[in-house]
Amino acid sequence: MPAHLKAAALAAAVRHWSKVVQASEGAAAAVGSGSGLSSERKAELGTLSKVRHRDGHVCGSLEEYLHAAADDLSMWEREMAVDAPQTARRQVELAWQHWHQILFEYGHIFGAANAENWREKVRCQRETLRDERLRKRGAAMKLPEGKVWFEASLDWREVPSNGICPGGLEYRCDMQTSRNYARLP
Repeated sequence: MPAHLKAAALAAAVRHWSKVVQASEGAAAAVGSGSGLSSERKAELGTLSKVRHRDGHVCGSLEEYLHAAADDLSMWEREMAVDAPQTARRQVELAWQHWHQILFEYGHIFGAANAENWREKVRCQRETLRDERLRKRGAAMKLPEGKVWFEASLDWREVPSNGICPGGLEYRCDMQTSRNYARLP
């Protein structure tokens, strides 16, 4: 089958996933055997259907989507201005949360070890980007010696003792350890 027909068939299957499942189950019942799709592929196509409904993207596999989304999000994060508003940072964080949800489903289908390796690789890349942004922000603000800019996320992150926080964050103090935490509201 030509590649363009395979791509068109995949796009149609993802677009009309609920009908594909019904037809597949009906055919399996009529024949008395399993359908032509493995349970892994059914789960993967179901997740790709969720992605299509949320983002409008049609991909051939979850791996393809996760690679493309991670590349795009990393690029957006890298190119985000040092003084970007918190709303923009929040949007990027929400997009990353969605990526992690899809990665969780990928791990459920193809194995948690694969997903964890991927998660760790992306976490290291994001930490490198964050450190680079923090250095640029500190230089742009001409922070005093020994002070660092704190960049919040949607998750609670520990504020270093020499950290300077932007306004509008939510704060929490752990009374047992005297550590301060902050996150985007």
